[in-house]
Amino acid sequence: MWATLQPFVEWLGSSEFGQWLGQSTNRIAALFVMHLIGLTLLLGGTLVIGLRLLDVGLRSQPVADLARDIAPWRMSGLILSVISGALIFTGGAVSYFEGPWFRWKMTLLTIALVFNFTAFRIVAYADEGRFNPWLRRAMGGLTLLLWFSVGVAGRAIGFF
Repeated sequence: MWATLQPFVEWLGSSEFGQWLGQSTNRIAALFVMHLIGLTLLLGGTLVIGLRLLDVGLRSQPVADLARDIAPWRMSGLILSVISGALIFTGGAVSYFEGPWFRWKMTLLTIALVFNFTAFRIVAYADEGRFNPWLRRAMGGLTLLLWFSVGVAGRAIGFF
């Protein structure tokens, strides 16, 4: 699958816009700041909901209410992270694309997104008592594992 994307990546990286982005440390630095703000919103909200599903803290508020309250922050963080991440990638497309950690991050991101908008959402937004406590805890632990794995893989891109 990765090989089929190679021509697009090469075109994107050599495009005028890609070159313009990649040739400015200040532009890339500003994008990294936006990316980190987005990650903070996304992962912070995910941490709160994940811990609540694990029955750690905020027990006075139903999970569904908490998930609804935090949803706009998480979604804003996700959108900001995806847009800034795509622009960062554009500025160095070929070098990012060739790295194994970038590919791990994209794979984990895809899994995390599918999980987030399917199983996790069903359990997090369900009425109290609809699902067994062990299933809620499993969803909380799995969502934390997936999203923080995306973050770790993203951080590893800079080192490897």
